Parts: sequence; structure tokens; C-alpha cells
Amino acid sequence: MGMIALLFGLLVLASWRFRRLVVRAREGELEVRQRIENLERENAELLNALEQAREFAEHDGLTGLWNHRMILERLRQEVNRCGREGTPLTAIMVDLDHFKNVNDTFGHAAGDLVLKETGAIFQRMVRSYDWVGRYGGEEFLLILPGTNFVGARKRTEQLRLAVQTARILYGETAIPVTASFGAASGFPSGGESMVLAADAALYRAKENGRNCVMAT
Repeated sequence: MGMIALLFGLLVLASWRFRRLVVRAREGELEVRQRIENLERENAELLNALEQAREFAEHDGLTGLWNHRMILERLRQEVNRCGREGTPLTAIMVDLDHFKNVNDTFGHAAGDLVLKETGAIFQRMVRSYDWVGRYGGEEFLLILPGTNFVGARKRTEQLRLAVQTARILYGETAIPVTASFGAASGFPSGGESMVLAADAALYRAKENGRNCVMAT
């Protein structure tokens, strides 16, 4: 009888230990799952932070357009591609007319609004494979792959009219905005030469009274 009781006790103890092992195994499995979930969440947060950092490094903080560095990089890439394919390329330099007067008259917040709205106009009007960037201050640079002189002249005039007729409201005040455009088209050997040509055309547009298009 004593032996049976002892064996029964050992059996109960073994059963208890087995259940504890099962519980610990399940707890361990749950802990592993939680750690995996935590790692996955941290990884997603890290990827999101990296994407935000990349976005900040490549885009203008005010307008959301490509920044100066990136729009010039896009131009370099398009020059190389058009050179390989033998297709024309157009670069358009844009300068908002008398932008200082907007800031002086309505304030810098209104000036920021004008820049954002103008950038949005350009984004809406270009093709999916065109590029729009904020070159600096109140200047923009647009890149139109596969566009020759005739197409560039027509397209740039459409952009000019869109800016002139835009209704930009700062509160209840409509801010009149115009811009001068310089377009350079052809088969360039480098991005710098294309920017210089577009900038020279822009300078002629300013000399011609502003709110006009000059193309070369």
C-alpha cells in the first residue's frame, strides 16, 4: 500500500511538472511571438523614418516639389537618356514676377501660399514623365523629355496663361500673380548648358516686360 501511494505521488508530481513545462512552453511561445511583433513594428517604424528622411532630402519643404539638388539630378539623367535615344529635351526656367511685392504687400505667409499654389499648377499641367522642381526662391525648373522647340513654345505659353489666370486667395484677398518663362530645347550635351540657355531666355523675357515666354 505504501509503495502504491509513493508511486501515485510520483505520478502526480510528474504530471504537475509536465503541466508546468507545457505552461512555460506556451508562455515562452507567447513571449517569442511578442518579441517578433515588437521587432516587426520597430522595423516598420524604421522604414517609415527612412522614407521620411529620403523625402525630406529630395523634396522642397514648402512646395513638395523636387528640390534644387534633385531637379538638377533629374535633368542630368534626362540629358543622358535623350542622348542615348536621340530625342529632344526641353528645360523651362520660371520666375514669378515682382514676387518681393507680394511679400511686402500681403506678408510672407501669402508669399508662401503663392509659391505652393504655383507649384501645384505646374504639377497639374505637366505629363506624368515630366519633372517639376523648385530651383530656388521664386524660381522653378521644369523638364520636358521628348519635347522639341515648337512643342516647348506652345506648352510654356499654356503654363504662363495658367499662372496668370489662377485665382489665388489669401483669406478673402485675391493675389494677382504672373510669371516670366525661358525655355531651351534641343539635344544638349549636358545639364548645365541647358540651364544656362533656359536662364538666358528667362532673362530676355524679363527684359521684354515680364509675363511672357522666350524660347531658344
